Order: sequence, then C-alpha cells, then structure tokens
Amino acid sequence: MKNYSAFILLLLVALSSCKREKAFWTSDWQVPLINDSLTLSNLVEDSILTMTSSSYELDFNKTVFELRLSDFVSIPDTTVYHSYALGLASFNVPAGASFVNDVQEHEIEMGDIQLKKIRIKEGGILLTVKNPIAAKMFFTVQIPGATKNGLLLSKSLETPAGTLANPYVTSTFVDLAGYDLDLRGENLNSYNKIQTKLQVMTDPTGPAVTVTNQDSLRFVADMNNIKLDYARGYFGNTFYSDTIVETIEALNAIQSGLLDFDAATLGLEIENGLKVAGKFNIISLKSTNAEGNTVTLNHPMIDNWTNLSAAVGTESNLSPSTTSLNFNGSNSNLEQLLENHGGTNEIAYQIQLNPWGNTSGGWDEVFDAHPLKVNLAANMPLNIGMSDLIVQDTFDFSLKQNTEKTHVKSGTIWLNCTNAFPLQGMLTLYLLDENNVTLGSITASDEVLSSEYGSVVNGIKQKSSSVQFVVPESLVSQLDYTKKMVVKLKLNTPDGNTGTSTKLPIPANAFFKFKLGAKFVLENRI
Repeated sequence: MKNYSAFILLLLVALSSCKREKAFWTSDWQVPLINDSLTLSNLVEDSILTMTSSSYELDFNKTVFELRLSDFVSIPDTTVYHSYALGLASFNVPAGASFVNDVQEHEIEMGDIQLKKIRIKEGGILLTVKNPIAAKMFFTVQIPGATKNGLLLSKSLETPAGTLANPYVTSTFVDLAGYDLDLRGENLNSYNKIQTKLQVMTDPTGPAVTVTNQDSLRFVADMNNIKLDYARGYFGNTFYSDTIVETIEALNAIQSGLLDFDAATLGLEIENGLKVAGKFNIISLKSTNAEGNTVTLNHPMIDNWTNLSAAVGTESNLSPSTTSLNFNGSNSNLEQLLENHGGTNEIAYQIQLNPWGNTSGGWDEVFDAHPLKVNLAANMPLNIGMSDLIVQDTFDFSLKQNTEKTHVKSGTIWLNCTNAFPLQGMLTLYLLDENNVTLGSITASDEVLSSEYGSVVNGIKQKSSSVQFVVPESLVSQLDYTKKMVVKLKLNTPDGNTGTSTKLPIPANAFFKFKLGAKFVLENRI
C-alpha cells in the first residue's frame, strides 16, 4: 500500500514545485512521474516467499521465544568475609613461619535452586586482604574448587605492616571467565557453597613477631556481574508466563471485507535444549484486525499442558527433545483466524521446569549455548480470495499555493498499467484536515482490471488498464487545508468467466507494470 502512497505524494510534490519553475509557465502541462514494475518480492520478504512449479506460497519460520541459562539462573553479587583470629592470647611467630592455614565455607543465596557446579562466562572477584600486624605479611588467598585449565585459583599478596586501628589493605582483581567452580562444599555433598582458604606467612627476612587474639587476619571477596555458560544441579520448580505480540503492519492496513485462504498450516515446535524436564502450555493464540474483531484459535491442545522431555548428550554432542503442535483447517479454526486479517497477533504461553520436582537427584545440566526454543512455522499457498477487501493507508500531507501567482487550478492523475496478478481494485483518495475531517475525495475513473480478464503473453496471463483521477478546481482549493491523505483500495479476485470473487493462485513471476503521470491546468498571474 506504501507504493500507492508514494505515487500520490510524488505527484503533489511535482505540483507544488511547478509554480517555482518560471521557465515552464504554460496553461496546459503533462508530466510523467513514475515508470516502474512491482513483483511479489516488493511486497513480501524474500526469505518467506517460495515458488512452486506454477505459483507462490508463503513459508514462514521464526523463533518467537528462547529460554537460556541466564534467564533462570543468576548468581547474585556476593560479598564473602573470611576472618581468622588465634585461639591463644598471644603467640610469638618467627620469621618466615606460616601460622594461618584456614578453610571456610560460605553459602550463596539461590532460593530453591541448588547448584553443584558452574562454569563462569564473565564476571570477576575482587580480593582484599587486611593486615593488622606491625610487620610485613605474605597472604595467599585461594578458592578451593575454582579451577581453570586444571589450575586452582590462588593469589599471593604482600602487605606491609599495619596496626589494629589502621590495618594495611591490599586488593587484587581476578577475572573469573573460564573458571569451573565446584559448589558442593568441603565434603562434596552439599550445594550453593563456595570455599575460601587463607594462608599467612611472616616475612622470611624480617624479625619474629608477636600475634595476639586481637589481631584478626581477614580478607574480603566481592563477586560481581557473574554470568554462566554452564550449570549442574537442581534448577527448582520454575514457572514462566508471558504473552508475545507480533504486529503485521500490512494487515493493519486492511479496514474491511472478506479474505479467503486455502490449505494453510501453522506449527509450534518446542525444542528443548535443556537437560531438564518440563511442561509447556499455549494459553491462547488470537488475532485482532483493524475493525477490532478478534478470533481465538480453537484446538484440543490450546490451554492444555504438553510434557517436554529433557535433552540428552554432552555440550558438544547434545540432542534436544522436540515437541510439535500442528494446526490446520481440519483440526482447528486456523483458516478463520487467518481470514480475520489480524494485524495484531498474540500468543500467551506458560513454561514450567521440573514440574515433578528433583527427579534427577541434582544432576540436571544446562548449557547456555543450548536454550529451550519455541519456533513458529507457517505455510500458506497463495491461493487467495478477496471480496470487497478494503486496504487503507494514511500519510501526512502539506502543500501551500499562492493564488496571486502561478498556481494549479485543476488536473488529472493518470495510470497506465499491465497487471499479471489475479487481483482487481478500485482506488479512492480522501483529503483530511488537521481534525481528520474529510474535505473531499477523488475516485478513479475505472478499476485496475484483474489478469483473469486478459490473455497469455510470454507464458503469463496479463491485462492492461488505463485509470484516471480527475482533480476538480473545487478540490484543488482545499489542498492548503489538507494535512493528511488517505488512500483506499477495494480489492476483489473475480473469476474470469463469472465475475464473482473466488480463490485464485498468484502465478509464479506475477508482476504489475505501470506508468504514472499527471496533466494539469495552471492559472498564470504576474
């Protein structure tokens, strides 16, 4: 429909510019505006348009939803405090002696998610040690269970002397990307547990020092912005509910009339790449057209749960489970839904993970590279029937003429075309003011005729038509007040013998060739 809008807009630009071209003043003008050709690929994305031996069909595939590891597992920003104090009142520590070797466990708050192992994709940890002893100390901070390429996460930090009131603070940042982290705790039988290990040694080249139970040696570990690409454990009885809204602007332009499709199919495929069992439910699937009419899909599987098996295999050799729901004209009211020409389409769904609880004993696995996907597939042979289908488009308009100088008094827009589509249409233009009040209208002198009334040329049936839009002087005078222009096209698919609307296939290589121009009368004033 945007192509018709462009035709009119180009004409009006031409009219408005003519008064400035003094070298071309004359009473009668004829201007060619556009010489072009349209095919179906100009109106429909090439990626969804396929061709059979003799006609077109639409083949649409799109992933409308993905559930990834990061959508339901999030490691919160966590601060771990590891403090150690002597059990004795005081202790004399010689130079170069290790006098702290302490391991502690800390729980990460994860709700009902119980993680045993994770692999970190991005994020890091800030390690900060505090030395309250009046001598140089060597700290070694480790995260037992955190390994990368088989190496344990371990950082050594040298801290100058401090005091109890003013301990010396040293920090270092560790990028955790690529680290595997075992969260089963020290005894390997728990979950959501991170271990820290603190070792402290006095300066080998320094003096012996006295350490008291008031000298708390400690470090702080701040984990921030952690994102995962792998997790193993129990992911809870997680429930999701959402509504996907897909808007098709071309269908929003249809104002009224009947649209008839043939043999369309619609499929939803749930591809579960999670090694987690689940359930899926389509609560509703509906379309709403520009007239406000809503059609809801009826099918036994609508608002009924479908079980989803877990994926099997390893990260590099994973086999997702696949569950398909298929709708067609025999098992549902799909054709009625499509014929509603709804520009607004909604799919409301629910997903539940682990609906039967922790049946795997905490051995579920999720890889970020393998999500749960909901894929929408539609196939529609372009065997279409239209009966007084009204397609409407609106665009902004602005034109000012000076009636004291050369200006347009009246004119005619002409269209000569060759149509190889089995569609027939009548065009009407409406002029609206700033309050959307109609100032006037122009209806084409004739319809653009369907190819069904033509003859075969170069292997394809086609029909030529000539159409005019007469713009009277009374309507030209309203152009200064026109703020919007509405283009309405009434479409039918007439049978070539009876003239009644019927379903007709759009032939392969169908085209619409046209020449658009204008002739108008100028009133010249000096």
